[in-house]
Amino acid sequence: MCEWVEESDSEGTYLKTKKYEGKLYVSIIPGNIKDHLESLQQLEVREDDTFILSYPKSGTHWVFTIASMLRTGNSAYIGSPHFLDYNDVDYLNKLPSPRLLASHMTFDRLPLQVREGKGKVFVVSRNPKDVAVSLYTFLMKLKTKDFSGSWEGFLRFYMEGKIVYGSWFDTLFDWEKIKTTYKGDNIMYLVYEEMKQDLLSEINKMATFLGVEYDKSFLEEVTERNQFKTMVKTIIEEIKPQDQQFIHKVSDEKKLPIYRKGEVGDWKNHFTVAQNEAFDRLYQEQMRDCKCTFRFD
Repeated sequence: MCEWVEESDSEGTYLKTKKYEGKLYVSIIPGNIKDHLESLQQLEVREDDTFILSYPKSGTHWVFTIASMLRTGNSAYIGSPHFLDYNDVDYLNKLPSPRLLASHMTFDRLPLQVREGKGKVFVVSRNPKDVAVSLYTFLMKLKTKDFSGSWEGFLRFYMEGKIVYGSWFDTLFDWEKIKTTYKGDNIMYLVYEEMKQDLLSEINKMATFLGVEYDKSFLEEVTERNQFKTMVKTIIEEIKPQDQQFIHKVSDEKKLPIYRKGEVGDWKNHFTVAQNEAFDRLYQEQMRDCKCTFRFD
């Protein structure tokens, strides 16, 4: 089944997660994890299903919002994705098409039909320093205190892979392995920093991947609506009442604290010189055999 794991240190940093088959999961995953994951394997996948996969705080909601607009042909904000991780299969089966489903789990945990090539999958990655800052800020705003402690304590746990969904490096390597071994053509890999650099170009590629065609003006509208400043100022104001109810269940914030700064390089405002040097040593060691690179500023 699964086991509860509690980690703490002498400085009061505390983390509570569920562990199953060597991997860490967030505590709100239903039941004993084993039964939930087994039921997910049998999820009936539809041809127009879209899956957005990432390590937490790597751009999941951003890619979801873009994909939802491309799937529906409507530039309205429709809330948050339905997560495979937290929702029962019976609930997911009742959702209307086109479904946009998200997960922070790895490829082996996806429904069998996805792994056989059905549906479309976006995998988005982001540099691990900005992920760390964003994840720490997010966890500190949640009502359910699966984590509590200082930034220094969080970073230590993060670098050791003792955080929700485990090591950022392990997740990246899982997806890098899929790149070379998976024979299907239903996965598109996105990089957060590349989207920030030229969003319109990435949105054009996403539309092609989904097999949808729109005129230039609509794609430019989607691009504008998903520029970070526009998204925070305008799109979040369109959150539906039912989404707002969910927000109050997980956070005391007026709005779901999923969007922060969205900048590349904000980690510089949080990492000390010593912390940055230690992380760079870890990064160089872990990534020595990995061909992918990330932009940190």
